[in-house]
Amino acid sequence: MAIYMPEYRGYIADVPTMLFERCDGKRFYFDELDSCSVTQNSEMLTINGGQSNFPLAQIDTSKTFELQISSAQFTLEMFELANGANVAKEDIGVLDGGIYTVDANLKITLPFEVQANSVKIDGMEEAAAVAAGKFKVTITASAAATAGSTEISFNTGDVAEGDDVPVTFRRRVVDGQIVEIKTNSSTARGSITLAWPVYSSGTDCTEASEKGRLILEVSRVRVTALPGFSNSYKSASTNQITVSAMDPKRGDKRVARYIYESYDAEGGIVNKSSNTVDWD
Repeated sequence: MAIYMPEYRGYIADVPTMLFERCDGKRFYFDELDSCSVTQNSEMLTINGGQSNFPLAQIDTSKTFELQISSAQFTLEMFELANGANVAKEDIGVLDGGIYTVDANLKITLPFEVQANSVKIDGMEEAAAVAAGKFKVTITASAAATAGSTEISFNTGDVAEGDDVPVTFRRRVVDGQIVEIKTNSSTARGSITLAWPVYSSGTDCTEASEKGRLILEVSRVRVTALPGFSNSYKSASTNQITVSAMDPKRGDKRVARYIYESYDAEGGIVNKSSNTVDWD
């Protein structure tokens, strides 16, 4: 006799949370995803013969399990995760520039430290002293108690007060967060867990709005499409990765599993049980 089990019925109308555990043991948690798609495909070898118009047999040749995940929040963690890298935090020099206005003293003051001999101004040269066609750069190094700054002095006649001058330089970035992509780096491998809220129908007043969670565990995955981004004016940029399931070489041959977790009457996690736990 069939048993009707309403706790397994509900609606998924949201994006999941994601936890990615890399092979090196580092874990990445994302709770602001923009989209997520789960696709399973199977390729078959069809065998025909005899006088039948229909296949005699179809044999599985390969299966794929692919997930495309996009983050609503732009974060370096997605690049760190996918490239198998680790974020480093340090002061670092970067090439930068801007258009700056000359003050009454025929100077431009930059509110940061630049690298020595890195200032470039088209049509002029840096020199030890101000002269025709030459500018002088005075650098105040950054320190724990001193803000770094750079002063550019011009010769009378080369510029005038209020002029906007394009200046390029290599400046110090303080506490820069860095993800390096190297020529010999490989895409990340690990495991992934996704969890979607399951909503009730709303017809039963005893049900909370969330009746449970659908959890998808994929034992072993590899990132097959690295994150990038495109943007336009006043539009939020997102990161997206694609991961594909691989053979985890488990004794039970499990590649992935879906788990439905029922909530209690108040919509909370059930945390009382005397059953044996399957931690794996």
